[in-house]
Parts: sequence; C-alpha cells; structure tokens
Amino acid sequence: MLYLVSITLIFADIRLFKSRNLSFHPKAYIFDYDNEQDASEVYVGSSNLSSSALVTGVEWNYRLKRQTAPADCERFSEEFERLWKSEAENIQEKTLRAYAITWRQNALTKRESPPHSPTPEEKPEPRGAQIEALYYLRQAREEGINKGLVIAATGVGKTYLAAFDSKAFKRVLFVAHREEILRQAEKSFRNVRPDAAIGYYSGGKYDTDCDICLATVQTLSRQEHLSKFAKDHFQYMIIDEFHHAAADSYRSLLQHFQPGFLLGLTATPFRTDNRDIYELCDDNVIYEIRLKEAIGRGLLVPFHYYGVYDEKVDYSRVRISRGVYVTEDLERELSRIERVDLVLEKYKQMAGRRTLGFCAGIKHAEYMAKYFSERGVPSVAVHSQSSSSRYTVDRKTAVRQLSQGKISVVFAVDIFNEGVDIPSLDTVMFLRPTESYTVFLQQLGRGLRLHEGKSHLTVLDFIGNYKRAHYIPYLLSGKNPDAVEDWKSITARSIEYPPGCLVQFDFRVLDLFDELAKRDPLQKRMRDEFVVLQERLGRRPWRYDMYQGSDILMRHYLQDGWLRFLGSVDALNDEEKTWLGTPAEEFLRDLERTGMSKSYKIPTISSLITSDGELSMSVPLDRVGETFQEYYVTSKLHQQDLQDKSNRDWATWTTEQFTRLARRNPVHFLSHSRFFHYDEINRVFSLDESLRPYAGPRLVLHIKDILKYRETRYFAKRYRVQDNDRGD
Repeated sequence: MLYLVSITLIFADIRLFKSRNLSFHPKAYIFDYDNEQDASEVYVGSSNLSSSALVTGVEWNYRLKRQTAPADCERFSEEFERLWKSEAENIQEKTLRAYAITWRQNALTKRESPPHSPTPEEKPEPRGAQIEALYYLRQAREEGINKGLVIAATGVGKTYLAAFDSKAFKRVLFVAHREEILRQAEKSFRNVRPDAAIGYYSGGKYDTDCDICLATVQTLSRQEHLSKFAKDHFQYMIIDEFHHAAADSYRSLLQHFQPGFLLGLTATPFRTDNRDIYELCDDNVIYEIRLKEAIGRGLLVPFHYYGVYDEKVDYSRVRISRGVYVTEDLERELSRIERVDLVLEKYKQMAGRRTLGFCAGIKHAEYMAKYFSERGVPSVAVHSQSSSSRYTVDRKTAVRQLSQGKISVVFAVDIFNEGVDIPSLDTVMFLRPTESYTVFLQQLGRGLRLHEGKSHLTVLDFIGNYKRAHYIPYLLSGKNPDAVEDWKSITARSIEYPPGCLVQFDFRVLDLFDELAKRDPLQKRMRDEFVVLQERLGRRPWRYDMYQGSDILMRHYLQDGWLRFLGSVDALNDEEKTWLGTPAEEFLRDLERTGMSKSYKIPTISSLITSDGELSMSVPLDRVGETFQEYYVTSKLHQQDLQDKSNRDWATWTTEQFTRLARRNPVHFLSHSRFFHYDEINRVFSLDESLRPYAGPRLVLHIKDILKYRETRYFAKRYRVQDNDRGD
C-alpha cells in the first residue's frame, strides 16, 4: 500500500497513491511552519519514521532549507501538492478492507515459525486476521446486529477469536459436536480469560454455574437439559463448525437461547452444502478470510496439488440415490485391484512422510490399510464403527502413531474431516469423489497447518468421470463454482491459484473437465438447485428461499423475472400462468429490480398490505407515515438508514415528521413509476388501477416475498465489498 501523509499538529490526513502501474517509492519529509515560512525544510533520503532509522541505524538523508535553497524547496512542495490533489484518493473503510483481502506475504519473506498456543504465563494477544475480525464484530454490534458468521480457513485461529470477542460478556456458551473440540476450546478460553470459571455440559458433566460453558450439541439440545437454562442465561453464544447448524439439534438450541450476540464459526462458505445457515445468522457474514488469503498471508502452508487421471473407475456404473453415490457400489469400484495399484504407485512417487487418505466407506478404508501394509507401507484405518480388523485403530492412536512415525498412512472415513489437527501432516489423498464443496475444503485444510520443517502440503487427487469433478479448479483457486458466470472464459487452464501453490492436472483430466462442463450449463444448474430445494422444503421455493439456499447468483434467477423462471421449470400455478404478459408480471418485475439506496421503499410498499394480509389499492399518507415510523423505531438495524444530518433527531420525531420523510422520499420516487401514484390534494398513496384485477392473496404473497428478499439482501452485513449482494 503506497500512501501520502499530511500532518497538521495532531491531525493526520492519509491518502493512497492511485496508479497501479507506476512505481511509487519516494521517501521525503516536508516540514512547513505557519509562523516561520522561511524556516520550512525538506528531508530526502532512506529513513523511515522509526527509532532505529532516526537514531541508531545507518541512514543517509539530505536536508534542504528554504532559507538557503528556496527554489528547490518550492519544487518539492509543488510536486507534493500535485500528487496530493491529482494522484491520490482518500482512505475509506472499503478501500482498506479490499486491501486486506488481497494482501499477501512477500514471496521472499522467510516464513516464520508456526504460531503456538500461549502458556498460562503468557498473555495472548489478537494477531493478523483476528484483529480485523474483532474490529468488524464490534462494529456490527454497534450497528444493532446481534448475530453473525465468521468464515475463516482452518488454522487462522477461530476459537481464539471467539475467546477474545467474548471478553466483554459475563456468561458465554460454546457449542461443538465433539468433545475433542471442547477440550481444545478450553485451552484457548483459559489463556484469554484466566479468571473465568469454565465448565462442561457434556460427558456426564452438567455445570450450570460457570462463566464459560462448553457443551456438546448432542447433550445440551435435549429438552430436559435446555429446560435448566433461562432463555437469556448466556449473553454470548458461539456455535463452532456452524455449517452443521441447520440440523434439528442445533435449531433446538438456537430457538431456545436468546443471547445478546450469536457468533457462528466455519471454514466453509458455500450455501450449496450449508442450507439455511446464512438465514440462521440473518445473512450476516461479518468477517471472511478464505483459504486463498490465508495462504497468501503465510497463515497456512501452500499446497502442491496433483490431479491424477483415474481411468480405472467408471462412475457411470455407480448408482446414485437422492443425489449421492451409493456407498456400497462406490466401495466396490474403488477397491478394484487396478485402482488400488494406481494409488500405491502415485503414493510411492510423490507422497511425504505422513499421509491421510480419505475413503468412501469402512470396507474401503480397511481394504486400503491392509493392502498398503502388506506392501511395505505401514497403515491403519480409522472410522466410527467397531471392527475386528487388525488394521483398524481409534482416532487418538492413529494420530499418535502417525506423529511418531510408527505408521505412514491413515485411511479415514469422514472422521478426520474436521475437529482434529495434525500439524505435521504433509500429504493428503482424495480417494473418493468429493461431491461436497464443504468436505473438499475441510479435507484439503487438514494438512495446511504450519509446522516446523514443512514447506508445503502434497495433495494427490484421483479424478474420474464423477459429477462435479470439473468444479475442483475453482475450489482450489478460492472461487465459488456456482458463482462462475462464464465457464468458457474462465477455464481450468487459466485460473490463478493461491501464491506459492502448484496445481498440475493430467492433460486427460483437463479434457474430462471440458466435457463435464458442457453437460452442466448454468440453466441446468439453476433447475437442479430449484428441484433440490423444493424437495427439501416440501413446497415450491420463493425468491427468498433461493437467495438463502443457493450459491448461484440471484440475478440469474431474476434475469427475466421470477415468474418466467418458474415457467421454465413448469412450477407456475394456474393463476400465475394468467399473469404472464400482463401488468401483474410487469409490476412484480419492477419490484424485483427497483433501486434502493436506502430501505425506505420497503415500509412504504408494506403499508398497502393490511393486517389481514389483503392488498389495499390505496392508503392515506398518514398510514404510510405510521408504517414508516414503526419500521424504524422498533429496529436498531433499520435505523442505519437514519444517519443523515437531516434525520439525526429522528428519535424525537412525531408520526407527522416520519410522514413528511416518507412523502418527500419513497412516495415521491415510487410515484414516478407506472404502478404507484400519489394524490397531493387528498394525500393518498395508491396502486395503478391496472393491477386491480390481480389484487388478490396470491399477489400479496409475491409482494411480501420480494420485500423480504430485498430487505434481507439490503441489511445483510457483508465483509467482502464485492460480494455485498452476492453479485445480485
């Protein structure tokens, strides 16, 4: 980041140099004195403003005094003013945020030792991304937001972040799905809050009188346990691995407790897998640092990824049930001798000392462990079931033996996807088709933690003709595959990967990707997303449902209007079919696309809907004002729109003052469209008469859906500026 600084007394004005293609590296200091113009001076040289540079270091600088070199000093001043006014821009929060997202560690910088967990004697402090996240969490609460999601790659320190952020709250609840995660969390909280009383609600322990309660969702979600806690017992609630939160057990907790703030933590941002979790956090992504940025900052090691063409398995012979491959068929195909020989060959050629292989099922994992061990590669299988196989061990034993070098490979079934850290792991093998974006990134993240002597993670991925295989390059690059609009211009051959990472695909794999992409056009993906969501909801999805439940950008669904999309998937009911080509369709399309620099139009349009759910063709302006007042007075979140100087006294306003604001702003602008009118003489806000034949319950449902979708999108807290509306 290159910047210019102007300092007057204790006030500093900092601007950024705008040109990205021009070298900018001046080091000069100009001192002007208001009362002694002739005493102005310029220093040009190598010094930074630091103690070592100015006092103890070896630096060379040249001093110019206006008294002795007036022309030279004037030239420096003129050039600074030119740069200041013409070549620089004011620093804004969004500028700094964009810079933070794209900043990466210098490739020549020596990677520092991996971060360690502070001992009780040390005072832990936030670092790097944690400092940024804490700032945005505090800002969100000041804006009235009481729940939000932090998306951070494995290794960034999400648990420590939660501990730091919770310090202002007396009673804290931390929920996870495994006791191992709770034990790791205890260490973090004890280091950050040494004076807090920490208790467990899991494994037969039921501590209720503690400052920080660590609970498993399996235990606490049971009604007999929930009933022991008042709804407001905890001021701060943390859900770890928040991508699980759509499950009924988590929903029980979220419906019971009403904390002052709810924090969701996850490393996986994709809605395709994480149905509903964004809705559970009111669509607020307060901070986000993805895998690509974490590697670029040196928080994780880079990966060397090898996409191996796997012609030994024909996935067209594997049955699919409810959208996923049948495990029994998959295990049979993946355990073919030709395929296992290919895996062993590539392992011996490229793997490191400690390897984790992800398998399709228990039989597959045990077979792989036996096959490798019998051929001189000591290996074990780890899964959640009891087994008589001498190659199967429990998770703790596997981790210990792998760390000590007693075994070389652990073949696992899901159990290592999350919650277990093996920093020394230097190789992962994807031995099954990874259909889930979430699981893919979880498995990749298992080996990316920093560790002394570890320069990179080796990834061996065996790729065949399974569905979603062509999404892999986008996941490795940090892109969301379902948000890729033009698959022709962004190909696996042209994608930019995280700094320091190596990605090599067999040429036959690249050809396979091209072929699979042709079979998976955007319109097909949209229809598939709609059908999957419809099956899950048990009803036809609305616009809001698709916004919450799909990673495909909403503007694609609304390109020709929602009604037209419903028609393309044969989902219109009889009444809606009659709306096509009529004012009703045009009206709904206008609502879907209407500009909103503020949310003023939402309560204004809502005033036309009665408490009984009927649509009024007209309402008095006073009714608009009452709805307007209620909308803003009752919600701190909505009050973000009342920060203008002209509105700063809104808290003392009467209904008439809110009515005047509604009249001069949303009513005024809406009445310039075809479908809204305002009668100044009678002070009446109304709908166009062309809509009267359609003004029934069904149209009201569509209006409510549009307003709900637009409101959620508008008020959603989005860390990434470019993703603020998810591109909508």
